[in-house]
Amino acid sequence: MVVALCGAGHVLFTTMLGVLVVWLGIETSKWTGTVFPWIAGGALILFGLYYLVRQARGEGHGHSHFGSGGHSHGGHGGHSHGHSHAQGPNQHTHGHEDETKRIDTGHGMLLLEVFEDGVPPRFRLRAEAGADLPGVEAVSLETLRPDGARQSFSFVARDGFLESREEIPEPHEFDATFSLAHGSHAHRHALSYKEHAHAHAAPAANAARGVTGAAPKSDRAVIVSLFTLLTFSPCEGFLPVYLSGISYGWPGFLLLSAVLSVATISGMVIFTWLTMSGIERLRLEFLERYESGILGSLLMFLGVGIIFLGF
Repeated sequence: MVVALCGAGHVLFTTMLGVLVVWLGIETSKWTGTVFPWIAGGALILFGLYYLVRQARGEGHGHSHFGSGGHSHGGHGGHSHGHSHAQGPNQHTHGHEDETKRIDTGHGMLLLEVFEDGVPPRFRLRAEAGADLPGVEAVSLETLRPDGARQSFSFVARDGFLESREEIPEPHEFDATFSLAHGSHAHRHALSYKEHAHAHAAPAANAARGVTGAAPKSDRAVIVSLFTLLTFSPCEGFLPVYLSGISYGWPGFLLLSAVLSVATISGMVIFTWLTMSGIERLRLEFLERYESGILGSLLMFLGVGIIFLGF
């Protein structure tokens, strides 16, 4: 219900912008006449090229958020931080920004880090020079927290490293078992994480902002924040679609708005449910990685169709 409510706000704000786009388009089409399809189609092609350029530059996750203070999704750059300690034969290193566990597999050294610079924290696995990075099917990790809670982590291949599909909840204090399949058996490595940097950084950050205490946010505050974020994050990729339907007038606008509403809200609810049901185990990275390319291709197809095929 919360996701449906937030999705409704997202749709409403996008529709309000669509009203402006359609009104301007209808007024413009009165004096552009037969040239307007070229204007609308050309605009769609330009939007499509923009998304294709984003894809070519490695910015595949293309849904931006106008009202969220520059928030963006899908970044993999930057530095990692956080304290990590290893038990047994596994060593631990203390650096200023990059603290990484070194795991001796007997076939080379693997580096396991908690990466969380500007993105939700996830495990990242790299191979030292001379070692081979294992396949995702051979790697798994399970954490055990002091309260007995367990969580399993699976991995997905990125550019030069493996990354856990699942986020790591706070606090980062738990024991972990890293498993690496080798032939018909698996090697297991015991790791231990202790919370240091986060425990000291949070009070300091709160003090700097004049915040006292550590009371958690209420459900209402979280819901309001999510609603605000999604409402003022319009679906900019749908605005050119509104432009393409201007020749159908306001009835066309209403039909497109209905499609946007049903697809957005049902999509958000369905994918939230699938996520809670364990969809992370499915291989859906293609859609996230090539979102800008897919959207750009569809917009260019629509633009060409308006100009040459009379869509």
